[in-house]
Amino acid sequence: MQTSASFTQQDGLFIDANLHQFIEQQLCRKTTLQTQHVYQALATLVDEFGCACRKTKHQENDILDVNTLLNAYQRKSHPHCHVDAQTTAAVLDEYCCQVPAIIVVALMDTLSGTLCDEPSAHKLYHRAAELTERPCVHREQTANASAA
Repeated sequence: MQTSASFTQQDGLFIDANLHQFIEQQLCRKTTLQTQHVYQALATLVDEFGCACRKTKHQENDILDVNTLLNAYQRKSHPHCHVDAQTTAAVLDEYCCQVPAIIVVALMDTLSGTLCDEPSAHKLYHRAAELTERPCVHREQTANASAA
């Protein structure tokens, strides 16, 4: 995997410059968190959930572009971009492997207060909330009444 000057290294992760700028100039300012705290949380989430999230990835080239991710948050419309456990080229781990998008999205949802009901993501969202000292934005879906 090629890396270039368009990435910034933070806590062992490589962050796309556009995403880095968005986190610093928009998300952190709105939440009064220091960027270092955000990147530590992201690195922890990658360590704790990266392997499990990668196991559910469906296709080799199922990649979320950084512009899709950023546009969704700037326009306040959630893209559900973590469906099918896509990876994002916007964040690379210490081995320059693309990070599962659900991890990046969970952190950004938590920081922006965007509600999510993605199945099987509650533990990840709960941990993101703990790490950033924010409320958990994941709402577990209630059981279908017809399933009884």
